[in-house]
Amino acid sequence: MKVRIEPDGVHCYDRVSGLHILIDEVKTNSDHYSLAPRTVSIGITDKCDFECSYCYVNLKNNFLEKDVIINYCKTLDNLGTFDIAFGGGEPTLHPDLIEICQQVWDETNLGISITTHGHHLSPDKINSLMGRISLLRFSIDGIEPIYSQLRHKPLKNLIKVLEYTNGKIPIGFNTVVNSLTIKGLDELLEFAIQYKIAELLLLPMINKGRTSLKDNEWNYLSGWINRNKDKVPLRISIFGKENLHVPFLFNSDYWDSDYAFIGADKTFRENSYEKQGIEIKYNLDTIIKNWKSKHLEKISY
Repeated sequence: MKVRIEPDGVHCYDRVSGLHILIDEVKTNSDHYSLAPRTVSIGITDKCDFECSYCYVNLKNNFLEKDVIINYCKTLDNLGTFDIAFGGGEPTLHPDLIEICQQVWDETNLGISITTHGHHLSPDKINSLMGRISLLRFSIDGIEPIYSQLRHKPLKNLIKVLEYTNGKIPIGFNTVVNSLTIKGLDELLEFAIQYKIAELLLLPMINKGRTSLKDNEWNYLSGWINRNKDKVPLRISIFGKENLHVPFLFNSDYWDSDYAFIGADKTFRENSYEKQGIEIKYNLDTIIKNWKSKHLEKISY
């Protein structure tokens, strides 16, 4: 298990099972807090071959080089990060994705997840990722007809990938919640249970920096989560937390915000919705240390 020191206690993580253990009876000293964010998402490319209308990524053709990604991951691992989330754009369009995952898994203690639309995952690629990633997240906002309406591809093509992956690599679903998809959450839940997913991540849609759900939709989502929270492991973006009336595992500013994003443009940001970040010119260590100082100043715990 990998161990971090945090304001909430001593935090342990097993990247194979996904198990987290927080020993909150232990008082921790700020001098010993782990420096890097608990989770860091890395947009390894901002290229994507889908044209989802609600996508907030500025799609170009940027790729992070393999050696750059490996160096970022080793630095984050040394500074205390638990897990890396590879995304984009569409990460399966990166020519070195498989090799990157294999090398990061073998040479660090980081957990690895990949967020993908999944349509380029072949049996050979899935086999190559077995035992080298912690979670494969599929972007599925609803079953048919919602899926085709938003993704412009049939869900039946992805089902073949899900069936092959199931039992080989833990599966998660990422679901953008908007005025259309919220109506199909019950059907999506049944679909998710069928594949025994490790978690369902709900992402309230962001438009121009703000969530787009209306008050009645937030109320519906709160009720839906309360009714179904014991059926599959549910997670939700912190951008929806203040609008929901549901039980959360933690109500700590530190816990919620111990996250960062590195873009394919080689910038460090607090989250992927930020338009601008800190350019990583030389040493990521210095940026991380400055981030931690500012992070601790602005939170309450």
